Amino acid sequence: MEAVERDVFINLVCENPQLTLAELTRLGKGKFANLLSTVSVGDIIEAGGSSPTAPDEAEAKPSRTKNTAKAKPKAKPVNTRTPEGRRAYDAAVLSIVGEADRAIKAPEITAKVGGTALQVRKSLARLIELGKVTWEGKARGMRYSAV
Repeated sequence: MEAVERDVFINLVCENPQLTLAELTRLGKGKFANLLSTVSVGDIIEAGGSSPTAPDEAEAKPSRTKNTAKAKPKAKPVNTRTPEGRRAYDAAVLSIVGEADRAIKAPEITAKVGGTALQVRKSLARLIELGKVTWEGKARGMRYSAV
């Protein structure tokens, strides 16, 4: 339930970009204090609240990493900014979970439907809230099944 409340809070912040830091601080002193302490700026940016002033990829400085490990393939982008996009993505996630012959992990779902880890977690949280998906385990051992 805490994960669902956290996701709802992140959605609230993303859908209200006019909120000031002072207003967020006031929320942090109220009933949302525990939630606010678990949400990072990165969570909000990943959820779609990035600023429109972000530099273009062409203007960005090249990376200087010397990591020779193979990079993960970039996730196929999905639209979860609109209610219609979220419904379509939730349907795709539910389809993958329903077709699985065993409980399935979130990274396996991400590999099949695309999107980010946060988008998959938020979709699963919505489906759990609707009673269409159940979960078992904790943290990285979490697995999901269709009801």
